[in-house]
Amino acid sequence: MSYSTATDDSATAFTIALKALDHIRGLGQIPDPPTFEVWFTYFTGHNGNLNRDLDGTDRESLSRARVQAIHSRHFSDEPHFGQLLSVGQSLGNETKKVQQVIAVANGSAVDYGIDLQSAAQMLGEARSDLSVSSLVQSLVRSTDAIQQTNALLQAQLKQSEDQFRLLQENMETLRIESMTDPLTRLANRKYFDFSLAQAAGKAEDEEEPQPLSLAMVDVDRFKRFNDEFGHTTGDDVLRLVAFTLKNNVRSCDLVARYGGDEFAVLLPNAGLAEALAIGDQIRRAVAERPLLRRATKENLGHVTLSIGVAARMPRESSESLVERADRHLYDAKANGRNCLVGAPVGTD
Repeated sequence: MSYSTATDDSATAFTIALKALDHIRGLGQIPDPPTFEVWFTYFTGHNGNLNRDLDGTDRESLSRARVQAIHSRHFSDEPHFGQLLSVGQSLGNETKKVQQVIAVANGSAVDYGIDLQSAAQMLGEARSDLSVSSLVQSLVRSTDAIQQTNALLQAQLKQSEDQFRLLQENMETLRIESMTDPLTRLANRKYFDFSLAQAAGKAEDEEEPQPLSLAMVDVDRFKRFNDEFGHTTGDDVLRLVAFTLKNNVRSCDLVARYGGDEFAVLLPNAGLAEALAIGDQIRRAVAERPLLRRATKENLGHVTLSIGVAARMPRESSESLVERADRHLYDAKANGRNCLVGAPVGTD
């Protein structure tokens, strides 16, 4: 774990640790490492998203499993996650190397056999010395043996190649599943956090800085769909929104399910004006699509979205960018929903 300098002072750290332990005891929970990390970080106040998550939770119903889920959401291991994202590509490169070895080994042995057979023919035509001819024929037989051995080697390498390819496919499936929300098939929260950090790094590049914007999207009155039509229809609403989001952004943008009925759209190389235009296109596209009950095709009305947009400021943290976009999202809710709110950089 790493925290800012506010907790580097041992007295301060011990005070926060004791406060966290006392709070955990009061909740009747066990101070295992994830639980302690969650509450220690909460009392430092250094993770606004974590604090909002906990403050919006009924403490009496805060089970150990819920705390574990909160820990997973806010303390993802980004270096390891990045390694997982690249391992599929590495396996693909190794598969190509195996294929090249097979081709070279097979081609070399075949060429060797052809050369020796040609040499035997030339020597047979040039002279009748039986010892030379016998020697060459012996070499040809040796070449046949080499080719047979090579054929066996090729078969073994081909089998290894097939196994390697299967491993690559399985790893690719794992890689995709690790960064995909199972319901909407969008990027999940962990992959969004990873991508936001990567995009923020590019935006901060001293030689070639790039604009970066973020849209936070929330389904209006989502609870009503669940209450009136059931959770199956609620899931259909989320799928509808996810599908429409993906089809109304640029190929370079990332659409993720941020949590519950909230989505995030990461917009690299987009300033505020372009981000607002994309956000409003998303809002209108969703509002225009009717929601149909899957079984009966009954029209259940229209889904609307509230959207908050923020453009990243120089040296702004990822957490701050998310907070500003979230704040505009709440403003959109307060303004009557089915609308978009953003503000020029430095004015919000």
